[in-house]
Amino acid sequence: MRWLLLAAFLLLPYGIAAQEQTASSSKASPEQQAVPVCGLRDSQGTETRPRIGVALEGGGALGLAHIGVLQWFEEHHVPVDCIAGTSMGGLVGGFYATGMNPTELRKLIEGIDWDELLRSGTDYEDLSFRRKEDQRAYPNSLILGLRNGISIPAGLNAGHQIGLLIDRVTLPYYAESSFDALPVPFQCVATELVTGKAYVFKNGSLAEALRSTISIPGLFSPVHDGNRVFVDGGLVNNLPTDVVRKMGADIVIAVHLERQPAEAKDIQSLFGVLQQSVRVVIAENEATGLARADAVVTVPLNEFEPSDYKKSESIMQRGYDAAHERSRFLDKFAIAESEWKEFASARDTRKRTLKPVPQFVKVQGTNAARAADIERFLKPLTGQPLDTEKLDRALTRLTGVGRYDAVGYRITERNGQQGLLIAVSEKNYAPPTIQPAAEVDGSESGDVDFTLGARLTLLDVAGFRSEWRTDFLIGKTYGIQSELYKPFDASSKWFVAPYADASDTAFKVDVKNDPVANYRFYRADIGADIGYGFNRFSELRAGYEVGYLNDQLRLGTPQFPSVKGRVGAARLRYRFDHTDDPVIPRKGVRLDSNFRWFDTSPGANGGFPALDAQVSYFQPITRPASLFLVAEGGTTFGFRQTGLPQYFLGGPLRLSAYGQNELNGNQYYFFRAGYLHDLLTLPRFVGKNVYAIGSFEFGKVYGAPNSSRFPNDFAAGLLAETSLGPVFIGGSVGDSGHHKWFFQLGRVF
Repeated sequence: MRWLLLAAFLLLPYGIAAQEQTASSSKASPEQQAVPVCGLRDSQGTETRPRIGVALEGGGALGLAHIGVLQWFEEHHVPVDCIAGTSMGGLVGGFYATGMNPTELRKLIEGIDWDELLRSGTDYEDLSFRRKEDQRAYPNSLILGLRNGISIPAGLNAGHQIGLLIDRVTLPYYAESSFDALPVPFQCVATELVTGKAYVFKNGSLAEALRSTISIPGLFSPVHDGNRVFVDGGLVNNLPTDVVRKMGADIVIAVHLERQPAEAKDIQSLFGVLQQSVRVVIAENEATGLARADAVVTVPLNEFEPSDYKKSESIMQRGYDAAHERSRFLDKFAIAESEWKEFASARDTRKRTLKPVPQFVKVQGTNAARAADIERFLKPLTGQPLDTEKLDRALTRLTGVGRYDAVGYRITERNGQQGLLIAVSEKNYAPPTIQPAAEVDGSESGDVDFTLGARLTLLDVAGFRSEWRTDFLIGKTYGIQSELYKPFDASSKWFVAPYADASDTAFKVDVKNDPVANYRFYRADIGADIGYGFNRFSELRAGYEVGYLNDQLRLGTPQFPSVKGRVGAARLRYRFDHTDDPVIPRKGVRLDSNFRWFDTSPGANGGFPALDAQVSYFQPITRPASLFLVAEGGTTFGFRQTGLPQYFLGGPLRLSAYGQNELNGNQYYFFRAGYLHDLLTLPRFVGKNVYAIGSFEFGKVYGAPNSSRFPNDFAAGLLAETSLGPVFIGGSVGDSGHHKWFFQLGRVF
């Protein structure tokens, strides 16, 4: 039920309750509450003209129409002496109040990557190396927190990226305590969930106010300020004409966003009923706001949805056209050219610009050890003019560690020096975290394999930055694997990683579509690595492991010896991952290489080496299409008496038309080249995209029995990136009569 309610909130940018009570900011002084702040007066305080205030309605992407309305006001010299808004209306109004003119607002909006701004979680490229490993091992979006029992985040989007945008725009006004001092006096409305009342932001942190008013329940995480919890103001006052009136406006102009009326045929599903219920409540809320206005600009947006951010240009133009349609009435509020110049000049004198050179970094919102770590990380940005783009990237990478929901910034002062004040929002539901996952292999008709798994991660269990990561598996494989990762010290890239694992795995050998052998592999290992993390893209490890291996033939004809005994091996591993997605990359390179020296292995007549490597390359060629190439190989350098074969080919993604593990030996190569085409986007709760995929595969295992001279196949199908993991449905046709239909849930690359 919780997910259904969240889905309902995503369908509309508002909540499901309405109250008309308005609570002013407790930070406002009695004088600020009593004195009108809106409009122009002469030096004696005498009114020179009526004060004009504008109220901007919330509406998600529809709220971008306000920019077009404001542009028409500017061009036709209709002064905006004060402005207030809710949700997107609050964001647009707040940006306008900082002195950004409509042309600058248009340029800002058109330059936004809305996919990045609204995406839940941190981009894969910005994750730390260990979080990349998590996403690749468990390729889905299900991450549960265990701090207060099993729980999920308070919103699908922590608001980090939109928070950085707000921080950047509002940065010059860090020292202003009252929003009356902005170029255009401003206020915005949020809902305070503890009291259930409207909360009007009129002073304090402008960035916090704007982040609060747009916090759509379910989509964005709430904003916490002490014992107060703020979400979207549309819950209680979506068109705050009353707020504008209290700011001292003589004339209140409301900008109303008109949507397509609902039809009975659209109210059939649970989501449809919830959506229309919300719209009914919001309509009553807005009607109250409209009744308080002296003039209304209604923007018809029937063909747009609150999620249509990529149609921003058309929505903004619709706002401009709507104001033009009301020009005969709005022109009554216009002022003469000379008076407009005086008005604009007075407004510009209150505009602030800031080119800070921060000399220190101060962190709030976390403990002393983590704060010191962040200060060290950001220290290279001090002592030079602030580069906000570089700072944004650095703060985003902090969220990629997995501990913080969002990180923001503003300027602070200490001993006459400017510094960066970094505001950290820690996850309140994690750590620890648990990531569930499932893999299904339907490559053999009538014999579907499945494995359920979960990864439990605990942080700081053996000191700051340490991690204890444990995997549990049930199904085709029953097992447990655990590793403790511990850096040498708080800032070191060197680390130690002791680990242990035990597993019982079903290992099948099929020829074409016919099963010929069914083994059980029993393994148990303990070991330790010393490693170096170069950056968030690569890691090098060296270590030694010792354990036990026992493979037993359960059914069929033996394909390799049954052995059991001790295993001991030194190993060296290097991994590099510079791709853009853990599941279905569209660009970038991956490399995974391993070298082992087995000093003992059951069935081997002595020690032997084994080296294997895989490299994957992804290259976009158009917006919806990309090419990929996977190359891998392995060798024991001519050592043949290794007991068990070291390498196997056959099955999904490794000669798909062949039977599982059909080819085996001690030296091999494999290539896979293909084409990926984006077909459609899935609903937010279902997943990301659906692709058409086609590939050509070829490879060879030297010395494999019954192998053709050139094993190869063509595979094609549909690939969907769902919330549960990638689903691949398709077929493959290869040489020597190999062919099959298959489906798969789990890793694809």
